[in-house]
Amino acid sequence: MVDWDEQIKAHLFWVWNEGESFFKRGREGMLVITDKRLAFITKTEMSYKMHETHSIRQAKRFEAGENVFRPAEGYKLEHLERDLDKSPDNLEILFSQIIDITSEEKRWGTLLKVKVNLGDRSKVYKFSIAKGWLKYPAKDPMGFQKMDWSPLINLVKTSSST
Repeated sequence: MVDWDEQIKAHLFWVWNEGESFFKRGREGMLVITDKRLAFITKTEMSYKMHETHSIRQAKRFEAGENVFRPAEGYKLEHLERDLDKSPDNLEILFSQIIDITSEEKRWGTLLKVKVNLGDRSKVYKFSIAKGWLKYPAKDPMGFQKMDWSPLINLVKTSSST
């Protein structure tokens, strides 16, 4: 169901969601941020060409030190809803479910940690932005961006308090 007051605030590409255990691999996807939720999309209806164009723009913004927290042109709430319905692998986290959200500087990049209330238990999701990909034998990030996650952290914290 689309909430017409809801707006996409940012769309991040080349996002790596760390695996939950040593044997469970991480996954690549897009992180779509609205003013009410986070969505980690691994399976999308977005065309390869459109995804590639936005990924290249994001990489250039990182290089230039520009703000990467921007919506992707042409990707609307109805696209997000279709993507969320496309696969059970796609993840939706309402801000009201977030217990804690922090960033952690690592030697290799910056990690976003999101602790989520799942009712009977909680779970921590860990996201980072890849610099590039190694495609063989399995797709893996070659490196990670150092970034300031505070715009997202502040959005979640101010939205949760209202």
